[in-house]
Amino acid sequence: MKTCRIGLHSLVFPTILILFTFQIWTESHISYLEGMVTIIRDNKEISGDFGTPLFERDRILTGPDSLAVLEIESRCTLKLKSDTTLVLETAGQSINVSLRQGGLFSRIKKLLGKEYNVRTGDTVAGVRGTEFFVAFGETIEETPDIWLCVNEGAVEVALPATGESLIVREGEGITIPAGNRLTTPRSYSWTADLNWNIDPDKGELKDETDLSGAYADLRDFDYD
Repeated sequence: MKTCRIGLHSLVFPTILILFTFQIWTESHISYLEGMVTIIRDNKEISGDFGTPLFERDRILTGPDSLAVLEIESRCTLKLKSDTTLVLETAGQSINVSLRQGGLFSRIKKLLGKEYNVRTGDTVAGVRGTEFFVAFGETIEETPDIWLCVNEGAVEVALPATGESLIVREGEGITIPAGNRLTTPRSYSWTADLNWNIDPDKGELKDETDLSGAYADLRDFDYD
């Protein structure tokens, strides 16, 4: 089984990235959507549509009862749940996105030496070659918890600041309280209940999982 590595740490982008703001992501676009999808670009709102090209620094928002599927450089496919905000940061040597709220499904197809990083607040999950879901949870401490679960493959999760690391295997999920403490990976029923499909030709895409109930399941283990 392929093992991937996730590092959770503060993400600081070099100042030079400012020079590349609003450069188009090669072969990146909205491949599918339902409901209301809005792109904020250069402080202007653009209505998302099938085939809309994507640029660095685009902020993509899905409304209630909506979703969007993004194709990123033919290397990965992202599915945004309803009420999600995602910022496309950079697509150079590393593909970097920032999840500001909501939930995100990621399916990595072929990175060809690149890294794929999902930033959530002050943490970042770096992944190579797997399928996983990440979302914001409740705010038990000062900052929101982070949920992560793996559908295919295995992922190594590490906190460089503390030296903690662990493996999250297929079918397992964890919560990271306030983004600074790793909990024990477990097999949760809600992981299998998530709608991992990202291909509209293969059926329904909308994920109807009750995440509040899923979070309560996690909390029963991690907050006793």
